[in-house]
Amino acid sequence: AQKKQHKSAAAAAGSTKAGLNSSLVAAAVAAGGAGLRQYVSPGGFTVLVGRNNKQNDVLSHQVAKARDIWMHVRGMPGSHTVLRVEAGREPGPEDLQFAADLAAWFSKARDAGKADIIVARAEHLKKFKGAKPGQVLVGKEESNVVARPDNSAAAQAANVCGGEDQ
Repeated sequence: AQKKQHKSAAAAAGSTKAGLNSSLVAAAVAAGGAGLRQYVSPGGFTVLVGRNNKQNDVLSHQVAKARDIWMHVRGMPGSHTVLRVEAGREPGPEDLQFAADLAAWFSKARDAGKADIIVARAEHLKKFKGAKPGQVLVGKEESNVVARPDNSAAAQAANVCGGEDQ
């Protein structure tokens, strides 16, 4: 029964879009982002962060809902970050900053001190023809946030734990 349920979840998720492993898509969609890094912002919003290009693709095109806020460091490789927005609630500036700092930490801008973060609603993300996993086209940016990677929850955890990838 579990295998049957797994297969139907993969079919509902679009199975192997862009060559993605159908079990990865199904698991991430069914669990609302299984395997993704998960944080909770000061305002209680869930923040999901991809670990690689395939997870970024699933997060941006399968897991994220239209009203969610998507973030990515401008002009360099990095993880896609999604601030989940529940109906009837809007995140405050501290929630946006929290998510932006995570987007900066999980990017090539980690050691830069500060980074420019693109902010867009997930509904404005498009996958273009021939795109590799994790590549997106942002149709409309909402704003930019200047992020400080060292202020992120992940940086704080790394300082406490002595590790870099929290």
